Amino acid sequence: MGAHPTPTAAYWAFFEGFNAKDPDHWAGAMSYPHVRVSAAPPSPTPRTTAGLYSDQQAYARWAAELGWERFEATGWVRTQGLTPRVIHASETKVHLAGGWTRYRADGSAILSNRVLYVMTRTDEGWGIQARFGVDSFNADAPSEAAVAAAEQLGELRNAGDFEAFAQRLRYPLTIVGIGEVHRIESAEQFLAVSASQPIEAVPGSVSVVNAGTSGVNVAARRRVNGVERDEILLMVQHGDEWHLAAVSAV
Repeated sequence: MGAHPTPTAAYWAFFEGFNAKDPDHWAGAMSYPHVRVSAAPPSPTPRTTAGLYSDQQAYARWAAELGWERFEATGWVRTQGLTPRVIHASETKVHLAGGWTRYRADGSAILSNRVLYVMTRTDEGWGIQARFGVDSFNADAPSEAAVAAAEQLGELRNAGDFEAFAQRLRYPLTIVGIGEVHRIESAEQFLAVSASQPIEAVPGSVSVVNAGTSGVNVAARRRVNGVERDEILLMVQHGDEWHLAAVSAV
């Protein structure tokens, strides 16, 4: 788990393991607990457990059960990762913007996605702690509404309107640390554990990292106890509104 010398080495190992159809190799690209947060609407799988893997064995077991047959049924032969770019970085955490395209044998594309990869360095090395997928990739997708919603969240936080802020979150809200993943299951839990935290959004700091028709990863900045930090917010469309589904700070 997370045993790679650099963030980009872990990123490319992710695709190597997937293309090799090797569950253990694929699982070895991650830091644990590992989480995948999707902009897609919730699946029938309970949201408290979907996409969260406690260790490498759990991920490899899931991957083996998933198998590659459903990908091959579409004509899939390989997945090509997008050359990643660093959005934010520290010595122990990096936000990488990347993604992938699945291809058929004749070179035609099947499906593309854009993803924000939260890379973390543990004692073993670098791995992917989390994946924030827009899951509806469209190069021409408008993102103004998602940016406006993220900016409004900052305004609500700065104004101290925590109840309104809590209503603009998609639950469970996923918060990614280094070697840890937290999930807030409800507005009531958010208000109990988060409202008193001295977090201030920096006005005008929101910008688009990658976007789809129902999900947008945005970069923003906040102050915690007077110290500025960079963060990624996965904004997802929920009905006619955009809600915050996941966050990671560097």
